[in-house]
This record gives sequence, C-alpha cells and structure tokens, in this order.
Amino acid sequence: MRRYMKIGTLAFALMMAVGLGFARGQAAAPGAAAKPAAPPPTQYQVEQEMRQLAADLDDPNFDEAKLPKLVQQVFQDFRTVNQNMDQDQAQQWRQSMFQQLGPVMQRNQQKMQKAGRVARLLGLQEPLGASDEEFAAILPALEKVADAQLEAGGGMARFRNFGGPPGQGTNGPQNNPNPSPVDKASADLQAAVDDPNSNPDLIKNKLDMLRDAKAKASQDLLVARNELRSLLTVRQEAVLVAQGMLD
Repeated sequence: MRRYMKIGTLAFALMMAVGLGFARGQAAAPGAAAKPAAPPPTQYQVEQEMRQLAADLDDPNFDEAKLPKLVQQVFQDFRTVNQNMDQDQAQQWRQSMFQQLGPVMQRNQQKMQKAGRVARLLGLQEPLGASDEEFAAILPALEKVADAQLEAGGGMARFRNFGGPPGQGTNGPQNNPNPSPVDKASADLQAAVDDPNSNPDLIKNKLDMLRDAKAKASQDLLVARNELRSLLTVRQEAVLVAQGMLD
C-alpha cells in the first residue's frame, strides 16, 4: 500500500502540473468573446473518465495521437471537481482514485508526460489568437521548445527518488527505455555516487559529462526558441513570454 501511495503521489503531482499548466494556457486572447459555460462535471463522471483514461493508457492498440486532448479534458474536469470539494473530502477522493489508478500511470509515465505537454500546448491556441491553420504551423515549434525546456531543466531525472530511497527513483533508466542525454548522464552520475567503491576521478568524470549534457541542452533550447520566435507576431511572442515558453 505504501508503494502505491508513493506512485499515487507522483501521478497526482504530474496530473496537477499538467492541469495547472493547461489552466494557464486557457487565458482568453485579448478581445476574445467569452464562451458559454458548460455544465460542471460530476464526481462520478470524472471517476469514469479517469478509469477510461487508465484503460486507454494500457491498451497497446489505442491511438496515442488522441491522448493529448483526452488528457486535456480529463485533467480539466478533475481540477473542477477537486476545487469544489472541501479540503478533507478532496484529499480522501484523491487518495482513493490514485490508489486505484496510480500503478497504471506509473507503467505509462512516458505516455502521460508526453501527452500532458502536448495538451498544455493545445491550450495555447486561444490565447495566441491563432487560426487552426496558423496553429498547425506553430505547434511543431512549440513542441520542440517544450521538449528542450524539459531537457534543459534536468530531464525526467529531476523527479528521481520522488518519495523513494536512493537507487529506486521513479524515473530511472529502468523505467525509460530511451533516456535523453541529460537523463542518462544524471543516472550515470547517481550510480557513481551511490557506489561506495567509486573513486573521485570517476565521479568527477560523470559530473563533467552531466554538465556537458546540460550545456548542450541549454543551447538546443536557445535554438528552438529562436525558431519559434520567427513564426510569431509580437503579440504572440508576448503571450508565450508570459507563459514561460519564451524568455
């Protein structure tokens, strides 16, 4: 049970990060007309949505291209219901849901993380004031910046040992078959630090490799941001600076 609670905590942190990011992305563009409010989802509806999302994540035949919008809707509904509960009720509900669904999300961390980033980006179309055609041209550049930001920020390794002891991180190489350069360098350094027999020269070498990987990631982020900036109007650039996508 304790292991599932750790997994549930990680899953909840990921979902709330995505949900909050999506909420920020939904700020209306200047001058945009307000849309009629849809009826709020019920707790039962959200529970069904989350169980269906879990089933889709575990389904090898599910079209992953549909995940971002699905995640977008589920997380938005989750936040709506969660915010309308009192604190104790909300905490009990979260614990119950993630005891049930945490292991599924743990198995599908990469799918969830990728879908969450894309879901947040899809939420930027309205504040950018972009047509479907314009946004289709911008989206690949947005995705490159989002990927580069993750890598420059330390990759998935920044979640390492979220609620667990050394050597048992939730996002180590064992859970990521295709680690990024920063993730791999981070894992190699941690392995050297965890090994009491590692000599200082080996640790120094691994440390230098991680710093080099992070420096390369920071340069890649600069290039990706410049490419994105070249596709934007001044107003759109200002929106993305406010969103943290650009500096």
